[in-house]
Amino acid sequence: MPRKPFRVNLTDLSFYQDAVPCQKACPVRTDARGYVNAIAVGEYERAYLIAREMNPFASTCGWVCGAPCEAACRRGKIDETIAIRALKRFVDDHYGVFMGKDIEPPTQSGWPLYGAKPSDINLGNSAIPVALEERRAAGRAAGTDGGRVAIVGSGPAGLTCAHDLALLGYDVTIFEASQVAGGMLRLGVPEYRLPRTLIDAEIEAIISLGPRIVFEKALGRDILIADLRREFDAIFLAIGTYGSRKLNIDGEQQDGVLRAVDFLLNVNIGGYNLDLGRKIVVIGGGDVAMDVARTAARLGHEAVSGGDLELALDVARTAARLGTTEEVHCLVIEGRKAMLADPFEIEDAELEGVEIHNNIAPVRIVGENDHATGVETLNVSRVFDDQGRFNPELVAGTEKVWDCDSVIVSIGQVGELEWIRPEDGLETARGGTLKVDSNTMATTAEGIFAGGDIAFGPRLIINAVADGQKAASSIHAYLQDLKPRRVRKGYFKPVDPRVYPSLGPLPNYMRGKLNLPPTISVDRRVGISLIEERYNEQNAKEQAARCLICSLNPIFDSDLCILCNGCIDVCPTDCLKLVPASDLEGGEEVQALIQSKGGEGATAMLLDPRHCIRCGLCAARCPTDAVVMHSFQFREELVYKEDS
Repeated sequence: MPRKPFRVNLTDLSFYQDAVPCQKACPVRTDARGYVNAIAVGEYERAYLIAREMNPFASTCGWVCGAPCEAACRRGKIDETIAIRALKRFVDDHYGVFMGKDIEPPTQSGWPLYGAKPSDINLGNSAIPVALEERRAAGRAAGTDGGRVAIVGSGPAGLTCAHDLALLGYDVTIFEASQVAGGMLRLGVPEYRLPRTLIDAEIEAIISLGPRIVFEKALGRDILIADLRREFDAIFLAIGTYGSRKLNIDGEQQDGVLRAVDFLLNVNIGGYNLDLGRKIVVIGGGDVAMDVARTAARLGHEAVSGGDLELALDVARTAARLGTTEEVHCLVIEGRKAMLADPFEIEDAELEGVEIHNNIAPVRIVGENDHATGVETLNVSRVFDDQGRFNPELVAGTEKVWDCDSVIVSIGQVGELEWIRPEDGLETARGGTLKVDSNTMATTAEGIFAGGDIAFGPRLIINAVADGQKAASSIHAYLQDLKPRRVRKGYFKPVDPRVYPSLGPLPNYMRGKLNLPPTISVDRRVGISLIEERYNEQNAKEQAARCLICSLNPIFDSDLCILCNGCIDVCPTDCLKLVPASDLEGGEEVQALIQSKGGEGATAMLLDPRHCIRCGLCAARCPTDAVVMHSFQFREELVYKEDS
């Protein structure tokens, strides 16, 4: 009997999207499951194409992304998450813009069950998949040539917007205040985390599409919004947040007190000649909603209350490498378990000699001859009040002075908006940001869009990429008088029953333990030496094989079911259950479904996707093909129509 087509409505589409949490968690919807599975079977070129398709900064994200996909990974609910970011770096270093010369690209071993073999791939300097080149040609064919767009800021948001607009055929000029491109990728992330040659290659790939960068042009100093309006048809503001929050305590204005952002900017562009002395105190924590540490190290994190620890750790470790430092103390207002830094980063910092002190709040910076000599602190009994608000309780009588030669303050970043003039029509928001529509990136001024940190405060690199993509789409719609509409699409591909016995996670997948990439020994961590090494091929395949392949789904056809219980008997995780329909709870839709299947006397098959391991045994056991396996993929696309 031929199998009837499987169709899905939007409600069911949401269910199947939720079942692939790694992809849904990614702001640009990168198919992490797809490239991890490709690595597991040795198909590295296809893995790179999947990783690069939605993200022009795929190679950079392989090194420093905050990896929301990992936080959402279903394997993490069982034991430990898949090392998605490190696996992305493995294929990016082989096939991306970096193209490590010490790596010989592995050979193809045939194309797997999921996805189709690409017709071509560009492995040259641009590393732009052919599908993106086709988008570029389509944009020019549609007559989008001639529109001029100004982008202010060459960080991930600005460069991504330039990338997408160039593919659509627009003339793009990027204005950068610094003498180098990359934004906080270059100016804030320490070089031992992110090689500068990789940043250069990533930017070169985007610039090869046509955008131009004009350096040392800062808003308010060298150019004004009015100037850009006269010369360009649309403007995208992506200038970042380079202002530092203050502690607002006595002594903060003294010499020897530095801001974390200023410190890292100077270190990363060279020429930092200040002698920090032998003992440094780094102050982390505060009432900001972002972790300023990840902002500097990875250009952002999800907005979470409380602490700046990862930047503090980066600052501390960078300071320790300037040559004369003997002690670095990091004062953190939160308790150890409440620290927002990655545990591996905390462990590495301590291995390298940084001393971390918890539940400590600075109350005064002491000094002599107007130069800081120490930080006076009080102990903190709790950080948040009963309503969950940041409101530290200090313990009287616990005063302590931490002697030091320099103090580096790391409690958050704010935008600097002095360049705005009343005639610009730009409204501001909290934290030194611009008021924008989060869906379109449009500001309150006609034809001006904004994204990245200046719109939302410091976040992850991948959030900035998503902002740049949204802005490019909105600018295209604005200039062409189109109405964009975001459409979700789900694709189901039946799996050949002949492969059911080998379906699902690879053999012994549950025995595989998380092994992160190796790091160099502590005694070699000097200067700009890269700390994290890449996976070798064997380790990458072993780690990728831990994936639960959440995109595989058993699909049930009640019309073919004979209630034999075979699928339930064979299920190794007890995720299937037959229950009387009368036991079901739900609204009108559920009740209508029950009535259509025979009323209260009907039987329902329940699937718990949280415990399903996609092994395919239920489908292999079913004698009537009432259960079959489908591979699911989804995309979110913008569809345009003319504004009437």
